[in-house]
Amino acid sequence: MTTFKAYFKKEIMESKRQYKYIILAVGIIAFAILDPFMLKLLPKILEKQLQGDLSSLFIATPKSAINNYIKDLFQIGNLFIIFTLASSLNEEINGQKLVFPYSKGSKPIGIVLAKIIHYTIVVTILTFIGFLTCYYYAGILFEGEKASLSGVMNSAILMSVYYFFNIVLVTFFSSFVKKSVTAGFITLMITFLSAALVNLNTIGKFMPYKLVAGANLFALDGYLYTIGFSILCSIIFIIATIFNMNKVEVI
Repeated sequence: MTTFKAYFKKEIMESKRQYKYIILAVGIIAFAILDPFMLKLLPKILEKQLQGDLSSLFIATPKSAINNYIKDLFQIGNLFIIFTLASSLNEEINGQKLVFPYSKGSKPIGIVLAKIIHYTIVVTILTFIGFLTCYYYAGILFEGEKASLSGVMNSAILMSVYYFFNIVLVTFFSSFVKKSVTAGFITLMITFLSAALVNLNTIGKFMPYKLVAGANLFALDGYLYTIGFSILCSIIFIIATIFNMNKVEVI
């Protein structure tokens, strides 16, 4: 517990100093504001370029604006999260920052859990703020079909679980590879592979990307298997990360 508290505080201080909170906020919240405004302005921009009334071809609703935001969370928000956290453990290992903590009795389990829990809390809070922000602006800028606030919260829950899995995954690879870019790209490849396999009848419902599909439908029903499987896999990867950190040569 002492190791966990110490490293949790350390992650907060380092995240502030390295502007990680700002980077993550830009990747998650910025598009909650930009997407509705861009959808609103897009027909007018194209009208000027193509010299015609294109408003009937681009009918945006509050619901479609949130769907567009979810797409950006998968495509762009994922990039911000994965590559911001890709150095979480290999930086400690390669920089020999674990020599002193290990010599004083710090435990790998506390270090790993502090990093994962810290960033999971941060990303989850930012995700909920992002969805609420997008819901607010989409409701102001557009008319038509709306998603309920409870449905939007369902989407935020599903995306938070999806991001939790990716945080655990990139932390796992960060404990094995020397370069953070490598850990990031491996994680990114797995996320896109998950998206490619989601339509398979046999394993599709267990793919983490299914959570993104559920977020687009604003419903938790039918996605409990995916949530459970993603959390179970995350726990396995956390255990594997701790096990690997126990074997790391720090001197």
